[in-house]
Amino acid sequence: MSVMQQVNRMIGERMAASGRMAMIETTGRRSGQPRRTPVGYVRNPDGTIWLGAGRVESQWPKNLLANPRCRVRIGDDEVPCEATELVAERRARAVAAIHAKYGGPALRVGTGPVFELRPLGEGKAAA
Repeated sequence: MSVMQQVNRMIGERMAASGRMAMIETTGRRSGQPRRTPVGYVRNPDGTIWLGAGRVESQWPKNLLANPRCRVRIGDDEVPCEATELVAERRARAVAAIHAKYGGPALRVGTGPVFELRPLGEGKAAA
């Protein structure tokens, strides 16, 4: 792992720990190994979480499309979730909400896949 990747991972871990970002853990579609990535998110009143990729070539959405089961950590809460790719109006609403929350840094969100995560089992991810 390069120094830049290590720095980005450290920053992502801190942002997820603070609740400003979510840390999503997917299963690598080729390796089968856990892969963690910090992502911007919006938590909905029903407990679902929207997140979107800012690049088509991002690996985490490809992993979710291959295996929709994942884990998400926001602050101190970590829950298993199932992802559904959003399309049409729901996708547009999710992208607009992420843009509104994060502003300029999130303007590329939506150029890649956009998902809704539904917590499984007990507990809810907190915003």
